[in-house]
Amino acid sequence: MSSSIVMSTNKGIIPSSSTTVISVLILIFCTGPTFCLQQSVLLKNNRLKHSTSLVRRDVEPVVIGAAAAFIVGGVASGLWLSGSEERAQKSKYAEIEAKYEAEQLERERLAYIEPRDGGKGLWSLEEIAPYDGSDPSGPLLFAANGDVFNVWKGRHFYGPGCEYNVFAGTDATRLLAKSKLEEETPEEASVPLNIAQRAALAGWIYTFKGKYDIVGQLNGYNPKDSEL
Repeated sequence: MSSSIVMSTNKGIIPSSSTTVISVLILIFCTGPTFCLQQSVLLKNNRLKHSTSLVRRDVEPVVIGAAAAFIVGGVASGLWLSGSEERAQKSKYAEIEAKYEAEQLERERLAYIEPRDGGKGLWSLEEIAPYDGSDPSGPLLFAANGDVFNVWKGRHFYGPGCEYNVFAGTDATRLLAKSKLEEETPEEASVPLNIAQRAALAGWIYTFKGKYDIVGQLNGYNPKDSEL
């Protein structure tokens, strides 16, 4: 009784990874012909003997070359497809980023308000009041320490229904200094700010000047009311 196992490359077998492809390619070029393993079992005088032999079968070079070309072509095709997917993904991200930037520019355009006299011109409280964030895309103003800020970039803080909306359209100096989120009573408003409150206010002003545009000065504001 004999049995044989034949290993050969053919177009019905496609490597599942680049490592497998390279291994098969090396096998083809190193061994040249394909091979088969024959085993024969001989029963003689009640003794079991095994005979194993390696049978080589010659294959034309053109066949080996065709097989190699097929495998290398498959690898190159896979790499090209991978690069194509990456380019498509990058293009998609670039499109999203461009759309976001365009939306931001439009928001800035709608919320822009011309600084008065280069940021030194005067605003009254009555002029600030309409810019309380009720227009969801327009300017959003409040005064602090004598400066009038356009805080439209922080609309999620100062817009209607947001945590700090009490500052919008008003002089928020004392509320910021005292960390209050509701209007002062007349009695509270009559008490001068202490040194700790003035220091807290200075911290807020430093933050605002780094984030928001100054569009003018509050008319009638006395710096001595809040200076350190």
